[in-house]
Amino acid sequence: MQVFNYAAYARVFALGVSKSNMTMIAKVLFEPIINAEGVFNRFGDPYTINSQNAKAWYDQTADIPENIKIAAGRQEIADHIGEYFISKIMGIVTNANKEPEMYSRMIALIRDSNLPLEVQKELLEYYQDDTREEFLGRAFLYAVVGDNTIKPTEIEDEPVEGDIKAFKELIKKSQKKPKRMQPPDEVEEHELGYVSELYRVYGELTGEEYVRPEDLDCHPKYRRKFDKQRKDYYADETIHHELRDTIRLDEAEGFDLLKDEVYDGVITTRDKDYDTGFSRMTAVMEHATEIPLSHNLQDRTLDWVGPGEKKGVCHMLVNDDRLRWMEDDND
Repeated sequence: MQVFNYAAYARVFALGVSKSNMTMIAKVLFEPIINAEGVFNRFGDPYTINSQNAKAWYDQTADIPENIKIAAGRQEIADHIGEYFISKIMGIVTNANKEPEMYSRMIALIRDSNLPLEVQKELLEYYQDDTREEFLGRAFLYAVVGDNTIKPTEIEDEPVEGDIKAFKELIKKSQKKPKRMQPPDEVEEHELGYVSELYRVYGELTGEEYVRPEDLDCHPKYRRKFDKQRKDYYADETIHHELRDTIRLDEAEGFDLLKDEVYDGVITTRDKDYDTGFSRMTAVMEHATEIPLSHNLQDRTLDWVGPGEKKGVCHMLVNDDRLRWMEDDND
């Protein structure tokens, strides 16, 4: 579990910025707080952000001043933080091409953090509701009030914690990653959702209509891609089946959490503009392989989820009607 503080937030936020440095990041993030009415330092003067305090906060050699922390908790600042991020940060400080990685890492950080579960849920709902400025802004306010002097260093486990860790490692070693299920010759009923969408993707490219895999035989390149995508789906289906028989009952929701984390990681890439559904699908699949899973989820899935399984999750999200490659009038 990681402490959610300014330094942790700033390092992830920097991933989405074109030309970042510690001072610039601190100035742009803290501006709405230090410029708020009644926010003064211990000498009664307005706060200024310079390279010295920006570096100290980033390097975690100093905590955020208490008066700034108090101001970060004020309701009027929270109410306007989204507007500030829209007008001063989104697309101005951040880079659209770098934002997907930033969002993926920020989500993983929040899920692995010491933030209360209700706060984690609140922040992720802002992201899922496509109010990314509120997601980043409110996450920043929570980060400010965290203890910025606690660094993410390895600490010696207490005996009980060490025993639990050793037990988990033993379970992982005894439960080898299962051999992948091979797709059956005929498309099965539970595949129809994502397979139908694949037919539409390839049909958009060729101008033809497909209703079964054999229809793609006249385009060998697309047939090979189609077959590979079914293998990815079944790679993930293998994990789905095996986890049901392996994990504890109280961890049975782990596969749903996997789908949620992959969805959170790819939805920004999915929502960009593309010339074709094939381009959209390819971009999402490429990004899916790079999504960092939270440590908690990696434990739950026994470190079995690799790039192929993450792409398979995307196909399952199509089955669930949470992702789509083609844009219709009602999208």
